[in-house]
Amino acid sequence: MSSKPIGAEFKLKTPIFINKEQDNHIPLIRNAALVESVKLEENPEIKPKVDYITNDRNAKATTAILELEKSTISTSTIIKILSAGLLGLNKNRKLVPTRWSITAVDDTLSKEKLKKIRYNQEISDFQVFTSEYLGNHYEFLLLPDKFSFEVIEINQNNLELTWHDYESFLGRKNYASSVTGAYYSNRLALTEYLEKQNRQASCLVFREINPQVYTQSMGVGILREISRKAFSNLPEKFSSLKEALEKIGSRIKLPIQAFTSKSILLKNFGKQTRLEKWF
Repeated sequence: MSSKPIGAEFKLKTPIFINKEQDNHIPLIRNAALVESVKLEENPEIKPKVDYITNDRNAKATTAILELEKSTISTSTIIKILSAGLLGLNKNRKLVPTRWSITAVDDTLSKEKLKKIRYNQEISDFQVFTSEYLGNHYEFLLLPDKFSFEVIEINQNNLELTWHDYESFLGRKNYASSVTGAYYSNRLALTEYLEKQNRQASCLVFREINPQVYTQSMGVGILREISRKAFSNLPEKFSSLKEALEKIGSRIKLPIQAFTSKSILLKNFGKQTRLEKWF
């Protein structure tokens, strides 16, 4: 709940040991140990809105998450509060793994933004956003069309290591089990941008992973911030899909066909007859 880090004293039950667990979706806690007790050494600073929402045990978790975001509470803080079991109806509150709360918050916030975005005017050109950090290279291709969303991730050294999820204008009914949490973090960054622009678009996300640099997972949160960084820059604009893909292809190491051949979004783009054809 605190708005800044708090000094604390930890008494360990066992010596620290090297944690050898490997998981691509969880940041590695290298030096692990069982904890006997924790003692705070200073008072936490809690914002009034956080204090109010966490004490409201009749508000559902979704309502609480949206209220905190409206009060400019950071996404990472909302995730921590939800993970600690401090949001939602009293009978439903429980501790949950951080990776679950990350996806729950990213999904909840982006779904709420999409309720408005789906009624916005479409963008008028092809737009590309890019960012890169520690072996994660992202290219976001926005197409002038109704909202749809697709993420394709490929390991630079092994084309068989590919992760892929997609949703149409109507959204998803099941979990993005291939891309997992990164899918929802990417979608949140996109919807934040579209909301500010009062526009909608189809978006294809290219993620190229360099395993020589990205040797240890840093968690989904870092991918959300890389995505936000991309959308903080001005878009590169193109008059055709071919030009946009050529630009993306000039920056990625893999052949762009490795991505485009798998894309559901690109296969469907331009095939739906539009009303404006008769006007």
